[in-house]
Amino acid sequence: MNSYFDKLAEYILPCYKADPELNKCVAKTFNHLRPYLIKGIKDISVPSIDPFKLERIVMENGQGPFRVRATFYNVTANGASNYSIQSVKADVDHYTIELGVKLPRIDIRGKYDVNGNVLLFPVRSKGDFWAIFLDVDGAAKIYGKEVTNKEGVKFMKIDKMYVDFKFAKSRFRIKDVINHGNIIGEAMNQFLNNNSDEIIKEMKPAATTAIAKQFKTFLNAAFLQLPLKLWLPDA
Repeated sequence: MNSYFDKLAEYILPCYKADPELNKCVAKTFNHLRPYLIKGIKDISVPSIDPFKLERIVMENGQGPFRVRATFYNVTANGASNYSIQSVKADVDHYTIELGVKLPRIDIRGKYDVNGNVLLFPVRSKGDFWAIFLDVDGAAKIYGKEVTNKEGVKFMKIDKMYVDFKFAKSRFRIKDVINHGNIIGEAMNQFLNNNSDEIIKEMKPAATTAIAKQFKTFLNAAFLQLPLKLWLPDA
């Protein structure tokens, strides 16, 4: 192996397709990655996941009582490094991986811009937001495919990705620069917290689609730099 692969060996625990305990191996690999993901992996341009930063994420819900387009930017999430793998189901012949993940707490803050209608009332809000989610259970299903570069080296590319989540408690707070300091701004804060479960239920399809898109891009940036033989030697 050359020096590039020597460095990669630090944070990759390879698994074998023929391993009868493959799911346990994949779980061990993800747990082994945790300290490296906290620091970030410069070799393959993977930034730290704690804090995890998103420049921009757009969610749009065009049905139901919450018809809004929400743009979040300069988003910072803390707490992702405390993840624990709860379950793994891997089918490496077809490059599909299902993961169950638990997170004790996620703190998110950033900027937001919302336009739309909530319960038939027009909404225009813009400013800073904070959100806390406790006891988060997340699920992800990754559909990959094998690709080959010009040198004949094989990689896995994520073709599709789906995510889902639920949590025990949540808390929201906004600082609306349009309505801040008046009764509308305070009413919106109270409304968000008192109706968080219903709001999340309505926005969840849009949220999970947007989050999956972001993570697909993030993961592909790493996987397309890691030859398949490196982490799946008998592929």
